[in-house]
Amino acid sequence: MNIQQHLTTNSLSWKEIELDLFRALQNAFAELFTALLEDIDRQLAETRDKRRYHLKDKRRTTIQTLFGEVTFERNYYLDREQNRYTFLLDSFLAFDGSQSISPCLEETAVGLAVECSSYRKAARTLAQMIGYPVMSHEAIRQLVLEAEVPLHCPVDQRYGRVLFVEADGLFVSRQGKRKRAKEDKILTVHEGWKRNGSRIEFVNQRHYVHEGKGEVWEGFEEFLMNEYAYDPVSGSSCHQRGRRSMDYRVPGVFQGTGLLPIGSIPRGA
Repeated sequence: MNIQQHLTTNSLSWKEIELDLFRALQNAFAELFTALLEDIDRQLAETRDKRRYHLKDKRRTTIQTLFGEVTFERNYYLDREQNRYTFLLDSFLAFDGSQSISPCLEETAVGLAVECSSYRKAARTLAQMIGYPVMSHEAIRQLVLEAEVPLHCPVDQRYGRVLFVEADGLFVSRQGKRKRAKEDKILTVHEGWKRNGSRIEFVNQRHYVHEGKGEVWEGFEEFLMNEYAYDPVSGSSCHQRGRRSMDYRVPGVFQGTGLLPIGSIPRGA
């Protein structure tokens, strides 16, 4: 019996067929991805510098992806020149297999953390998308705190002179009844929005996670300088008035070099 016969003869409703097909596609994706990864790893083994890379053994690993778990085996080598062990597949595909999380899943989790009101809600939303609890709220929190370097890069070309800012705080519970919840301050920046078919996309969107005890706007200003070539010196009086008048929870816009409150920002990206 093929998959179409199985679904139509055993499922009674649209929802059941949709869920069954989704699970079947997850399984097919895992099988195809596993075969592809192991084939790439085999080719790397055949073409490697055998004098430098000594094959030690094969290691099995499981990576969580947007389509569920993918389990595969990859070769583990001793790099004689560097005197360390390595996976050639990890280096070739530019990913860290020890993290057990795919790059796409990581970016999705960070994006949900910014959009949702808490890390727990982000974890529940991710579980609904994939079909099972794939990451804990604490794991998502750690991804957000570590996201600045791997997930952000300076904007190559500015879209305009205005930066739109959405700011919020995510509360993280601490162990112990008397300990107050810790609030992580997260700011989303973009240069406006454009329509892509039926969707609205933000232009040059970046996320800033405030760490440390310093003022949030001081760290955010440095972030803007690195990401958007923002110049706080030109028009600094306007910028200072805007920064003093803004609470980090209030959406705002950097117009020129000054931060000014705005009423609302369209969502949908």
